[in-house]
Amino acid sequence: MLALIFSLILHVHSGESIQTAIDSARTIYNTRGERTTILIEPGTYQEELTVDVPGLSLKNSAKKASIALHNNGVECDKNAVRISWYYGHGYQYKSMGERVNYGGRRERRWNASVLVTAPDFYAENIIFENSFNLYVSEREAQDSLVDISQSDMPWTAKERPKKRMPERPKIIGSTEVQQKRFRERAAAISFTETATNAHLKNCRAVGRQDVVYGDQGASVYWEGGILQGGVDFIFGAMCFCAEGVTIVANINNEKNDKCYISAGRSGSEPNGEQIEDNHSRGMLFYKCSIRLATEDELANPVKDKNWTIDKGEAQVFLARPWRWWGETVWAYTQWEKGILNKEGWSLGLVKDKEGFNVDNPCPNSYEYRSQDRSEGRPQWVKVLKKPTLPDGTVIKPQEWLRGE
Repeated sequence: MLALIFSLILHVHSGESIQTAIDSARTIYNTRGERTTILIEPGTYQEELTVDVPGLSLKNSAKKASIALHNNGVECDKNAVRISWYYGHGYQYKSMGERVNYGGRRERRWNASVLVTAPDFYAENIIFENSFNLYVSEREAQDSLVDISQSDMPWTAKERPKKRMPERPKIIGSTEVQQKRFRERAAAISFTETATNAHLKNCRAVGRQDVVYGDQGASVYWEGGILQGGVDFIFGAMCFCAEGVTIVANINNEKNDKCYISAGRSGSEPNGEQIEDNHSRGMLFYKCSIRLATEDELANPVKDKNWTIDKGEAQVFLARPWRWWGETVWAYTQWEKGILNKEGWSLGLVKDKEGFNVDNPCPNSYEYRSQDRSEGRPQWVKVLKKPTLPDGTVIKPQEWLRGE
């Protein structure tokens, strides 16, 4: 007897809750094992989502779906579906209740607006956003908060900021929070270790610091679309592949505002103890392009692309490894003229840390066929002559995602 594959389609209209639809899908999946597609009408949905149903799809229902932003990133296109929330590190919001909302392996990885915990997640033409470092949302303006340095919640010394956080504006739509003094960790979407085989097609993730996160064990394929952020904004120990993605450096005209695109930590500890799955890969950026944010996407974006290191002005870096053993590969990369720092890679997160080897600090860092032929890169970045890693892995998305 042939097994039947069931498929369920749910609809979410403007003003309704996506999480309610996910909850409905969970009930049906538990009883009948059906895969579920949720078609979402264009609009901004201000809610935290937890995707804990295997085989769930989120799709924009518009005939001409868009992932465009307007008005300094405060508004989205009329044909866009934007899922947005506003929690960021440094503040305890009243709406959090007794939940301590930080990062790492806590309940919502790095304050994620959307937390994916189930396998086989699929999304198409969706904007995933954390507005914390972008603008004051309507929901945030209605909430109340306290600086966590003054909070009586059980924050550890590591979690509490070393200095008091600035008072956040309460004006809906204010982009004052885009200034560097407000910047802190605030993920748009995070993937736990059980979020295997995730596929996001023509989607956009937008934030400033720590935007897309993945645990060890997660595997994520980002096909087309836009990844937009500023500081270590694609990070974690996940197996991650971005193919044909436009990467937007979300930096402004403030002095020395820098963009670090990726921060990987896949691999093993210096003593050989395996803390990450040795059969999984790190991060691969394949045939991606990099550009600066526009006025549609950010207030006061950088307009002068002819930066120089001597002036100490904003620079774009391909990677700043989170752990020295983190694996990162950039292949067939293009960018707007003048925006990439000549060295292109930074040791800022690992220098002088335990296990740091000054002669070979980050051995799993690779480039192949960069726009500038990797001219000026530090000696620890291995510039490949053919699209194959030293272990024999062919640099192709499907090979990478197989984790072999």
